Order: sequence, then structure tokens, then C-alpha cells
Amino acid sequence: MTRRRRPWTFEADEGGWVVAVAPPERAVLLDVVDEVIELLGGAESVEQQGERAARHPLDAIELDPLPIAPPVDPALRRLLPDASGDPAVAAEFRRLTEADLRTAKATNLTRLRAALAGARTEVVVVPSEAPSIAAALTDVRLVISERLGVRTDEDAEDVYRLASEATSGEPSPRHLLAAVYAVLTQLQESLVGLMLGALPRRSSPRRGGAD
Repeated sequence: MTRRRRPWTFEADEGGWVVAVAPPERAVLLDVVDEVIELLGGAESVEQQGERAARHPLDAIELDPLPIAPPVDPALRRLLPDASGDPAVAAEFRRLTEADLRTAKATNLTRLRAALAGARTEVVVVPSEAPSIAAALTDVRLVISERLGVRTDEDAEDVYRLASEATSGEPSPRHLLAAVYAVLTQLQESLVGLMLGALPRRSSPRRGGAD
């Protein structure tokens, strides 16, 4: 008898953490993940970076010779924010780190994509991949929250209300995007909760003198 799982919630299972995702829902998530990968510059740069690293570790390091302007797209700027309120410091930090940060985020997203694409009825995340998958879910959620204009807790509540309405009548594109946001939130929070629960517990300090 197949175990009935809670929707959009990762649960512990043998060998990792598992969530049931139907094919139509998985296709929607794959499309969204692909859009964020493209926003970051595409998966090709990830492959090229890996090839350079395989030849020699130092070959993977690229520093832009000129300052890099902050992203124009506000969603991309959520993923690649300024590191300082000082424009000169922020520009220099962006010059030194943005290429690597884009690659790291795109790599996480390709791992999430592989987990989704390789699934049939369930997505399985092994513990070693969980931090990358959780980070990717967070980044996709950030992009969608920017597209929906989420700035406050009240904005988020409005989005969840829209998500609950997405199954009734003829939902608008905003309703559907809100539903994806709600799903990503549930996936991310449940996976992080399992990761935290798997951390070794610190033993309480022993009272009294030394043995």
C-alpha cells in the first residue's frame, strides 16, 4: 500500500527526504526553475566554469577588470544585492564576486532541476544535496516574491489568499504565480526543518567538577 504524503511537504524516508509531486505540477516548477537559471545567465556558464576548474583550480577564477553595474531587473537584484551602502565599495565587491555568485546559484538551481526532472511521482533529496536544493528553492521563491511585489507580511498574506483562490474558477496569471510561491514556501520550509532536525544535538554541559 502506497503511503499517502502531505502535499508539498518534504518528509523523512529511507535514504533521504521525499516529497510527492505530480507530473503537471513538476512541469510548472521546471519551467520556473529554468527561468531563474536564464535570469542568472544560463546553465552554459555553469558547465564552462566546471570545465575550467577541472583543468586547474585557478583557471576557474575570473575577475572582471571593470566595475559591474547592479542588475536592472529588480528580481535579479534580489538574488545579487549590493554588499554595501557605499556605492564604491558595493561596485568593487560586485566586481570581485558576482561571477562566482551567479555560478554558485545557477549550480544549485541545476541540482534542483535534476531532482525534479529525474522524479516520477516523488522527488528525493539526499542529505548531501539538501543545502544546495534548499538554497535553490529560496532563490526561486525570492524571484517570484519580487514579481508579486511582496514587501511585507501583509503582502505575503495577500499572496497566500490568492493562492487559495487559484483552484476556483478561471485563475489569472497572478493567481497561478501566487500558487507557485505558496508551493515553494512549503517545500523550502519543510526541507529546512528536516535539515535542522537532522543536526546532531549538543549535549548538555555536565555539572560538578572534573572526573
